[in-house]
Amino acid sequence: MRAARPTLKIVFCAALLVPGPTWAAHPLITDDSGTQGPGGVLVESNVNYLKDSKFKSTTVPVNVTAGIGETIDLEMDAPYLWLNPSPSTGSSESGFGDVLFKFKHRFIEREQKDGEGGRLEQSFAYQILYSQPTGNEERGLGAGTAWWGVRMISTTEWNTVEIDANVVYESSGKALRLGNFTFDDAVIVSIAAKFEQRRPWEPVVELAATRASGTDGVTRIVTGLVGLMYEPSEKYYIDAGVLVGLNRDSPDYGLLAGFGYKF
Repeated sequence: MRAARPTLKIVFCAALLVPGPTWAAHPLITDDSGTQGPGGVLVESNVNYLKDSKFKSTTVPVNVTAGIGETIDLEMDAPYLWLNPSPSTGSSESGFGDVLFKFKHRFIEREQKDGEGGRLEQSFAYQILYSQPTGNEERGLGAGTAWWGVRMISTTEWNTVEIDANVVYESSGKALRLGNFTFDDAVIVSIAAKFEQRRPWEPVVELAATRASGTDGVTRIVTGLVGLMYEPSEKYYIDAGVLVGLNRDSPDYGLLAGFGYKF
């Protein structure tokens, strides 16, 4: 099993990057509690490159998020993958991966002011995830089975700083993120900070940890990320980030860039 660890790591982290926040938060893995509002539609895409030893992958997802009412979003992610090499075939493969559907509901919002005139806002949301196995499993581009997950989201805003924290659970199955391995469950914990004091430039930082357990044991992946978002208007943004592995089971590094446009 030790020899298979690099394969497990590279495809697992590539899968984490596929959905692209919800990617109101790209280049972060961590999502925020924000929604698009009634009738709002956000279209996003990004390029996520990941390297771990001899394994390299590039993911280009197209993401569409639609606001249903003030506090509910419906979202769909359709990724295109390049694997060099694929853990399933040992050679380079490319094609569409599994489609991911998401339902987000922000259910708590509160605001208060401190004694010095500062502003503190806090909100909570949950997100339900469902992956449809549309990618080719034999070529390593898809899971072969459906899986589901749930994400809990906390967003705290204090003046020009926003802190987002996520806890994600994903169900058992055979998944691209684990190559040809099965896992019983996966838990992802992440926290991110966004600094808005110099708009339209917004620096972001993140720490994320993943624990995946299966018949062959437990894998732990810890990554850090620094990035920059440029958002000159509420209509569009562009972003870039660098991800680095922080423990033995983590990838070498990742390079991320993306954009979004709201209709």
